[in-house]
Amino acid sequence: MTSIELDHVVMRYDGTRAAVDDVSLTVEEGEFFVLVGPSGCGKSTLLRLLAGLERPSSGAVRMGGDDVTALEPRLRDVAMVFQNYAIYPHMTVRANLGYGLRVRGTGKREIAARVDEVADLLGLGELLGRRPATLSGGQLQRVAMGRAIARRPRVYLMDEPLSNLDAKLRVSMRAELEQLHHRLGVTTVYVTHDQVEAMTLGSRVAVLHGGELQQVATPHELYARPANAFVAAFIGSPPMNFAVGTLRGDVLEFGGFKLGVIDRTRPPVHDGERILVGIRPEDLRAEAAPGDCVLSVQCAVRQDLGADVLVFFGVSSGPDETAEISHATFAEERGTRPAATGAERLLCARVPPALPVRPGDRLELAVRPEALHYFDLAGGTRFKTG
Repeated sequence: MTSIELDHVVMRYDGTRAAVDDVSLTVEEGEFFVLVGPSGCGKSTLLRLLAGLERPSSGAVRMGGDDVTALEPRLRDVAMVFQNYAIYPHMTVRANLGYGLRVRGTGKREIAARVDEVADLLGLGELLGRRPATLSGGQLQRVAMGRAIARRPRVYLMDEPLSNLDAKLRVSMRAELEQLHHRLGVTTVYVTHDQVEAMTLGSRVAVLHGGELQQVATPHELYARPANAFVAAFIGSPPMNFAVGTLRGDVLEFGGFKLGVIDRTRPPVHDGERILVGIRPEDLRAEAAPGDCVLSVQCAVRQDLGADVLVFFGVSSGPDETAEISHATFAEERGTRPAATGAERLLCARVPPALPVRPGDRLELAVRPEALHYFDLAGGTRFKTG
């Protein structure tokens, strides 16, 4: 197994703006490591740098302790799985699976043995004689992965390999990918823009934005303790609620609400200082427990999801609040919510489907003080609490 190290890597295409800006990280041996972020964040560029398809403007790339920064792709012993499968249409499945071995001069018997082994592993045995035009999207993706597996490289690089599949097939393929990694144990770097995919697959996840590394952590840590407001907004579905608030003693004021904040959850800011407050929709509950903060709200929109219901409610908003929140989270809010109207912004709560609430109804929502997140309004950095 092979470790990977990126050491202060910078990649500039036009000589000015950095597509990858001073990224340093380490992927452990046998780890399933995920790079996630919005379009244009630099994740695919990082993968191309690992593959040797690009050479960094500065910094170093190491694999297994060896500096491979200037090494040609064919000498790095990595296999790449692409978003568009890159299957040869005129070849059978068997020929596609064995192609990488054939061009490397592997003997025919060895190729046949490895192809049969991979076909058995991926359930492709009955498809070996067929051509790509007769295969489904899921089968094509298995062929693409099988071609990489047959080579037995020291590193797998996967560039959004499931993005062309329908939603149901993506779920099943994620499970198959995870099982496959447990069997093979090969170091894998996986690129995706889908934060659900990143959270379900990665043993650790690196979040990127604007070419810069925002946070590297386990999925649970990214969710529970995001390093900044961008990570907090990007990780989680529906995304985190944000509002501009102030602390006065042990009382938090935001959106027309006043909530009691206990000492060990209070961020280290001065009284009256404006901060960014974050609350995840699933932390707003319909039933209060002792010590909870309670918000009395009016339902504006109800969205049924089957297992859950999303309740949107309005909060009072200052004239610059939306712009301030967008600045602190480094991006416009994702378009998953009904638009705000007038001087109100809409926040979201995830509640049980049995809750009998309709637009116009009032309800009380409870949140634990420990579930509140606090960020610097100027730069979006998370405040340490406790």
